[in-house]
Amino acid sequence: MEIEEFKTIFNEYAQKLSISLNEEQIGKFYRYMNLLLEWNEKINLTAITDFKEIILKHFIDSLTILKYIPQNKKIIDIGTGAGFPRNSA
Repeated sequence: MEIEEFKTIFNEYAQKLSISLNEEQIGKFYRYMNLLLEWNEKINLTAITDFKEIILKHFIDSLTILKYIPQNKKIIDIGTGAGFPRNSA
C-alpha cells in the first residue's frame, strides 16, 4: 500500500471518531505498519496482516482511548506484549 492510499483510509476511519492527526503522525503509523508486516513474516507478531484491518483494528482502535487522556499528558501501556492497547469502555 502506498502512503497516499494509507492516509486516505486512515483519515476516513479517524474522522468517524473525531480523531485528527497531522502528516508526521500519520507517516509514523505508515512506517510502523510496514515494520510490523516485515517483522511479522519473521516472528508472527499478529494474525492481522490486511492493510485496512491493520489501520482499523490496530491503529484506530488503539486511538479510541485519546478522549480519556488529558491533553499533553503521557501514558504507558504495560503488558500487551506484541498486541495493541484496546479500549474496553
